[in-house]
Amino acid sequence: MTIRKSIWVARAPEISFKVFCEQITEWWPGGFGGRDSRLFLEGQVGGRFYEGRADGTEYEIGRIIAYQPPSLVAFTWRAPSWEVTTQVEIHFTAEGEGTRVELEHSGWEQDAKTKDARKNYASGWDLILGHYRTAFPSAA
Repeated sequence: MTIRKSIWVARAPEISFKVFCEQITEWWPGGFGGRDSRLFLEGQVGGRFYEGRADGTEYEIGRIIAYQPPSLVAFTWRAPSWEVTTQVEIHFTAEGEGTRVELEHSGWEQDAKTKDARKNYASGWDLILGHYRTAFPSAA
């Protein structure tokens, strides 16, 4: 029960990785706290993947479990209502004049809440990767 998504962007893997990890706040479409929420990804194993909210509070979505520029970032993922965490891996691979970005989100079988959420996350990742793609004007 793994969600798999793949897009191509017209930039080298180094730039594609940097935009995803270091500029995530600029393109991610809000978070659990609404439109004014901003996401942050601390670029190191053990770093936080978290949401900063307009009221100054933070919600830790997960922790970075792999950080290998420019080819891989992986992190745990837990929505506010979940008791368990899932795992997201994003691979960046040179392809032609750009980069193939492949996302895998696994761990959905752990409990009823995550099983039920899987369908929404499948379409949610389409939205998120669409926003990521807009960070590359010539690839939109």
